[in-house]
Amino acid sequence: MARTTIDFGIDLGTTNSEIAVLRGTEVEVFKDNEGFEFTPSAVWMDPKNRLWVGRQAREKLEDDPQNAFCEFKLQMGTPEEKVFQRSGRRMSPEMLSAEVLKELRSVVKHRTGEDVEGAVITVPAAFELPQSDATNKAAQLAGLKQSPLLQEPVAAALAYGFQSLSDRVFWLVYDFGGGTFDAAVIQVRDGVIQVVNHGGDNHLGGKLIDWALVDELFIPAVRREFGVRDFGRANPLYTAAIAKLKLEAEKAKVKLSARESVELSVGLSLPGNPQATFDFEIKRADLERIAEPFILRSVNICRKVLSDKRLAASAIERLILVGGPTLMPYLRSRLADAVHGLGIQLEAKVDPLTVVARGAAVFAGTQRNKSASAPIASGAQYTLELEYKPIGPDTEPVVGGRVVGKASDVLTGYTIEFVNTDARPPWKSGKIGLAPTGTFVTNLWAERGRANKFEIVLCDATGRKLPTDPSAIPYTVGMVITEQPLIHSVGVATASNEVKQFFEKGAPLPARKRDVLKTAFAVSRGNAGDVIRIPVVEGDSPRADRNRRIGVLEIKAHQVKRDVPAGSDVEVTLDMDESRLLRVKAYVPVLDEDFEDVITLGYEKTDAAEVAKALEAEKRRLEDVRKKAEATDDDDATEAIARIDAERMVFQVEGGLVAASGDPDAAQKARNRLGDLRAALDQVEDAVEWPAMVAEADRMTSAAREVLKEHGERGDLGAIEAHEAEIKAAVQAKDPDILRRRLDELRGTVFRILDRKGIMQVMWFRNLLGMIDQMRDRSLAEQLVARGRRAMDGNDVEGMRAVNRQLAGLLPTAPPPPDLSTVL
Repeated sequence: MARTTIDFGIDLGTTNSEIAVLRGTEVEVFKDNEGFEFTPSAVWMDPKNRLWVGRQAREKLEDDPQNAFCEFKLQMGTPEEKVFQRSGRRMSPEMLSAEVLKELRSVVKHRTGEDVEGAVITVPAAFELPQSDATNKAAQLAGLKQSPLLQEPVAAALAYGFQSLSDRVFWLVYDFGGGTFDAAVIQVRDGVIQVVNHGGDNHLGGKLIDWALVDELFIPAVRREFGVRDFGRANPLYTAAIAKLKLEAEKAKVKLSARESVELSVGLSLPGNPQATFDFEIKRADLERIAEPFILRSVNICRKVLSDKRLAASAIERLILVGGPTLMPYLRSRLADAVHGLGIQLEAKVDPLTVVARGAAVFAGTQRNKSASAPIASGAQYTLELEYKPIGPDTEPVVGGRVVGKASDVLTGYTIEFVNTDARPPWKSGKIGLAPTGTFVTNLWAERGRANKFEIVLCDATGRKLPTDPSAIPYTVGMVITEQPLIHSVGVATASNEVKQFFEKGAPLPARKRDVLKTAFAVSRGNAGDVIRIPVVEGDSPRADRNRRIGVLEIKAHQVKRDVPAGSDVEVTLDMDESRLLRVKAYVPVLDEDFEDVITLGYEKTDAAEVAKALEAEKRRLEDVRKKAEATDDDDATEAIARIDAERMVFQVEGGLVAASGDPDAAQKARNRLGDLRAALDQVEDAVEWPAMVAEADRMTSAAREVLKEHGERGDLGAIEAHEAEIKAAVQAKDPDILRRRLDELRGTVFRILDRKGIMQVMWFRNLLGMIDQMRDRSLAEQLVARGRRAMDGNDVEGMRAVNRQLAGLLPTAPPPPDLSTVL
């Protein structure tokens, strides 16, 4: 019998992956041929160009590192490719992940003979849109017809809560995986699980601790012992040796959970010493010291997740541990410590290594199977179009639908009944009369703690039983989740380095929004260099450059049937489904034409040289704000500086850059950590500059009143007063980002008042005159300037507006707004 729900859940992990299935109220995690519940996320190509996945591939990471790869999950959505040296074959992270998914499908096929056609796949909640999109592509490449994506902390909460009787409590999911970290506050209420808040880091996990052991302990020791000064991750001569040390670091980390020290003995091939043996003793204290900055960062993320929602640690019933690194005794004691950790009761009764796959299977049990086409039951003349939830918190769930027979059938007098024969005593709904159109609605009664099966009895007006398809439906009493939330805000970066938000963090999914944007430059049909390009960013900062650019909305010149002037409207519609997969449509009114799927999701290749240059600038900025923080003695600034130092942010960026030439993920980690450093420095600057910002707010509101008095019209007073109230609230909340946004909104209102009088266009024109040397067509620019002067002399506001748009279109980038210091 075909499955009516998906039932299969997959944890596609950085280090290991698992597949599980829901069987009633129990979850089974499948074991491979060697009896393990997890499959290493590794792929190897043998000398005959055959691909191997799992343990055999993982072992080859040490013996044949040029043809074996792992941890490719962290490059999902990037242009990086893995090249198998022996054959030259190139595979993207999506293709490699697809091989892991195929292997998991084969495990089920071997164990049960069933072909898995659909499965829920988990992703870190901190995954951005390109990474989720890439995961979906991997599922398609693996042959899965249906693959909803589920956030990993939500899956963990489902695994714990599915049959739990807890109610009206908060949980905190602490998911420290192989390469990513997620912290999620979960509320359990009336049998429903809801994500209240989330924080995370896509480059924080056990793998980083492994590499830190290699970089800080093993590599220096090899250099000292064997005199090999150039030994390191950046030197391709030592790729195989470094791969061996990385695997030994991971093994030692696991062993140190139960021992005080571990002795290593590793064979290395070094110049002049191809059979060198590296002996090293690593102590648990060494591991704890090196792991501390990573653990501290995870704790800081958890604290922020709680403080954002004004939740104290005492409000959290349990801290759910997820991921292999949470087995470390030091990490557990650190988390339990109320002073240096979180002080929340730890919960690990479900295996931290398989809890995510188990939760994914529970969620899969709530998803109707759209990919499987069930055969019509033998002799069935009537099909049922049913609306019901296979899993829910209610013991008396609602089921409704319509009975469909022949076109000529009138179902007056027909009845339908649902019977639970396994209940004790057996339960019947009683005969429910159908409407003439075959519709009905009723309540069932289900027992807790087991899967309920309700047989369907359809009778005609004479009481004769009629075969139906389906002949029965399942229902299980258990916790479910509400809509998955959006983890980061999604919007468009503007020329003024602001973000025009489409979806805000925490918005329930699915979501849809339409907004109107303006083109910054003209697009001439047939001009290959012209393009309507709108950058899409993901993140929660109001400053566009502090968010992650995840894609570009593009309409190219060859796609348009006539010229599109600068300043033209573009109506953009964004659709995001529950799996955070994004679809985009753009409508250009001047063309009266729609453009579908005009966004390209993905990351630009990380340029290590650019990251290094940016780091030097941030290091200078760090020293500057450190002095300011000491001078002002502001508590918030001092705390932020202490966090930068304790988490060793600068050191971690530098370490990533050193390893970047041999490890693409290290370059990405360095770039992301640089972003964390920038955000922390922003916080320090906000703290030390807050008094000046408040003074600026006072000055701007006073100046706005003067503009209103001189140039305002009826209706402007209400707008200015509303801005003043919002600015006052932002000052009271001591929120720099909101205050900046409110001041920008006030500035925009004043712009409109001045523009109505023609003053704004004059200021724009004078601003553009100072940039004429940067314009790509000097002759045309001078003609436009002459027209602009005539328009200004004749007080022709619309004429000046047209000239300003065309002049701006001649610049390589959008011009900054004019200096309004004389007005505001």
